[in-house]
Amino acid sequence: MQPCRTSKKVKSTRPRHRRTGVDNAPIGDNTKGLPILPDELLLEIMLSYPVSMPDPLSTNIQGYLAVAEETNKHLKRRAILTALSQTCKNLRRFFRPYIWSRIEVCSGMHVFGTALGDANQNHWKYNLELVRQLEIVTVRDPSLAQYVKLLNVEITDYSTRRILTELARCIALFPNLRLVKLRISLPSRRADNQAALKGKAFSRYSYPQIHQVIVSRSAFAFLLSCPSVRSVNVQDSREWPGRFELRYLKGFCTHLENLAIGGAELESEVETLQAFPKLRTLALKFNYFYYEPSLEAFTALGTLKHLKTINLIWSFSMGNASRQLVLDFAVQLLRKLQKEDKEEKEASLTYEAFGCQKTERIRLPAL
Repeated sequence: MQPCRTSKKVKSTRPRHRRTGVDNAPIGDNTKGLPILPDELLLEIMLSYPVSMPDPLSTNIQGYLAVAEETNKHLKRRAILTALSQTCKNLRRFFRPYIWSRIEVCSGMHVFGTALGDANQNHWKYNLELVRQLEIVTVRDPSLAQYVKLLNVEITDYSTRRILTELARCIALFPNLRLVKLRISLPSRRADNQAALKGKAFSRYSYPQIHQVIVSRSAFAFLLSCPSVRSVNVQDSREWPGRFELRYLKGFCTHLENLAIGGAELESEVETLQAFPKLRTLALKFNYFYYEPSLEAFTALGTLKHLKTINLIWSFSMGNASRQLVLDFAVQLLRKLQKEDKEEKEASLTYEAFGCQKTERIRLPAL
């Protein structure tokens, strides 16, 4: 009887391949990437992302399409820098201040493949995107709050009370926030009720870190919480039936140096302007409904002893005679002030011409 043969299993020398998958969860700190890059390579990467041009939000005239284009460029830049920061700890340290330097939610901005403000978009998507960004920099990673320098937000008619309360709280957490553009779009029939709501939301806080504010007339209550603001631009608001009155800021914005308001508001606010002794630049905006500034209003501006620049902005075309007349008013006023301080002055006029904006400037050199 032959002995039974036993078969011995031969172990394969091939390496076993484990199944891998893609995790959709957010990626945290890089633990497996390159620990450091040579300084030469790091500088080369930084040269591909130069410092951006001065922000268009700070200019007096800017269409929403131009603002949306700038916003979308920043979103693409943020996505690229985020991807790079996940490959190297050294890059992460350098790029973090740029990735979340801006919180923006505005019309025309691309969110998940669609543009906010399309006809098929509901207003709640504005506020949902705002809450998402605020949560990232204040809840998921509070260390990002220190990098936020610019806030460009449009609040729509959806959970307004809760959204304003959360926004007011988060702004207080941004120590380096310098520029805020705030527009509140609500139905005019509810404007009176919402005015008290806006004032209540921001009145609990003080934001001394903010230096520049651009607000719709419906959001002027925000200015009362900005004691150190130096530049204020009050824009028209179709949703707000009333008009902005400069006297509301009396005793609050004592450091104001640059102011842009509607020309119609100048007629009744000339005396109030004297409450802002540091005012150096005044921009007056005129539209189809109000386009004839009175000589008395211009003359009264002579009490602003520190005034250096007058910018006149027309939202429509003007004839040569009208342009010359308006500029002459501004220049005569500045010449009188120049006799006292001997400093350089400038008057400018911006108007529509053949579908584009043109600006004429007259500089008065220092005496």
